[in-house]
Amino acid sequence: MKTVTLNAKWEPKPGFKLGFKDIDGKLTYLGSQVWRNPEVIVVDKEIPKIKQDEVLIKVKRCGICGSDFFE
Repeated sequence: MKTVTLNAKWEPKPGFKLGFKDIDGKLTYLGSQVWRNPEVIVVDKEIPKIKQDEVLIKVKRCGICGSDFFE
């Protein structure tokens, strides 16, 4: 299956205060403040094997917030 993958370097801007979620999981509301050199690529991957308590969702469309991608 084709997947869209966003690759970027984790490099918080000087002065940006990281919260506990930012540090532990490298997750943040403000992606443009911590990620550098973003690159979106299409990658072929195998369809994952799902467990009994999981579902596999086929996404038809999605978007990327421009404020997270460019600054």
